[in-house]
Amino acid sequence: MERITKKLNEIENQYLELENGIIDYTNNIIKSPDLKKKGSKFGIYEQKGKKMMLRLKAVGGELSTQNFKDLVDIMFKQNIPFLHLSTRQNYQLHEVDFDKVKSTIELCNNKEMYFRGGGGNTFRSILVSTYTGVDKKSNFDVIPYAKMIENEVFFIDKAFDFGRKLKIGFSNSSDDEFVMAVQDMGFVAKEINGKKGFKVFAGGGMGRGSKIGHILLEFLPEEDLLKAVKAMIELFYDRGDRVNRMQARLRFLVEKIGIDGFRKLFLEYFNKETVENGIIKPIDYANFIPNLTKFEINNTDENYNQWIDFCVKETKFKDIVSLVLYVKNGDLSKEHAQKLANLLDNINSPIVRATINQNLVIPMVHKSALPYIYEFLNNEIPEIVSESFSIRGQIRACVGSTVCMIGVQDSVSIADSIAVELDNLANLYPQYRKIIFKEAKNIRISGCPSSCAGIPVAPLGFIGLKKRINDVLTDCMQVYMGGILTESIQSLAFEIPNLIIPIDEIPLLVRRLFEDYLEMLQVYDLTFTQYMYERRLEEF
Repeated sequence: MERITKKLNEIENQYLELENGIIDYTNNIIKSPDLKKKGSKFGIYEQKGKKMMLRLKAVGGELSTQNFKDLVDIMFKQNIPFLHLSTRQNYQLHEVDFDKVKSTIELCNNKEMYFRGGGGNTFRSILVSTYTGVDKKSNFDVIPYAKMIENEVFFIDKAFDFGRKLKIGFSNSSDDEFVMAVQDMGFVAKEINGKKGFKVFAGGGMGRGSKIGHILLEFLPEEDLLKAVKAMIELFYDRGDRVNRMQARLRFLVEKIGIDGFRKLFLEYFNKETVENGIIKPIDYANFIPNLTKFEINNTDENYNQWIDFCVKETKFKDIVSLVLYVKNGDLSKEHAQKLANLLDNINSPIVRATINQNLVIPMVHKSALPYIYEFLNNEIPEIVSESFSIRGQIRACVGSTVCMIGVQDSVSIADSIAVELDNLANLYPQYRKIIFKEAKNIRISGCPSSCAGIPVAPLGFIGLKKRINDVLTDCMQVYMGGILTESIQSLAFEIPNLIIPIDEIPLLVRRLFEDYLEMLQVYDLTFTQYMYERRLEEF
């Protein structure tokens, strides 16, 4: 703690620069781009309406129940109306008043939720498999390793002064291995003869010039983990392009010198490093089980059983399950967040995790608590239960033009329009509701060309733009198809030539694609992702 306090004191002047920058911006002394330079390195950005967004990093989206409660308390104290769950498992505080930014930072820092990185040209939030530690099929729990890296990188100043951002991730099994292939540096848990380590990817990423990464190392022993990350930080700091921002991501360096040349360069940095891992604290999840609240309540109605079917995932522990809470568009009002904090307290859950699909997962729940949770949500936050039955809770969309300074289209309202069509389709064919519900998460909508919603790997994606049609500037979206990351196929999404369509035509296009997909299921056993990959080169 003393070490962290010292570092926070060192960067206090940067917080003050941001505070003064906000004052200068309010008084029209500096412009919006100047303010962005001062705030983005903390994950703090201006929003429309003269408000700010504060992006709170959380390794793997994990917060202790106490930290979640602390965050809710801060929201009420600072009158922050809602938080947004991002596709990188962050907790974003939205619509923060200009004059409350500095005090909100201090309140979060005091609760060990620190602001450094998370935006701008810095080391970004660490992505982690949502069910690590409790998943039946996991190799070993990777979140202690990810937390160690986050804790140690916090003190490496070079990691917060790159020419462009650096993103890393951890996977606990090969099931989502190739999500790691679209990170700048991705680690997949791997064991050889009982020895723990990682398969390492490098040079992937989404955005301008999206790339699927290469295998950098087939096996990195666990004791060399920080050494590898530190070597990559040093390499990227030294060799990353600081002149041409459009060529500044790590993937462009890999492309420039080739993976063999890059691997050789990386090993030069790696072999010079002497840093050792920080403290890795393994988590014995079994220790949480005796404290999980048990209930003697039954519920057998049809909606409850459907909720169980959609929201519950078995774990490796007897009578313990993981529970998904579907959060529409990833937005939680402070009032709803407060009720969720109460629920976590009532069931004595130790942790909660944000997911890349902008939902929340409670990793450990006693099965007997499920009827109680269902009734609690129905009474206190019925939207979360209803979203469990609606496609609206599944479609991944960025915050869109109503909030984001660079947004072109309102991605949230477009997602809602698509969901109405798919809900109608599911009502027409109730036997396919679960399939539609499950596959709708593969629809991704971005209000601009940025990759906040993950369009570069989307099976079906839309990017907002404006196009002149019949001499009228029209709200449109560019369609992307065919993004897939599996063991057998890895492909970025294809921009479909000439398929730029007005936003009011998008819901019907999606419905037609799903109707065709359901018809295809009569003959072939395939996922929607596979179906869109097969259709990526067709004429539309």
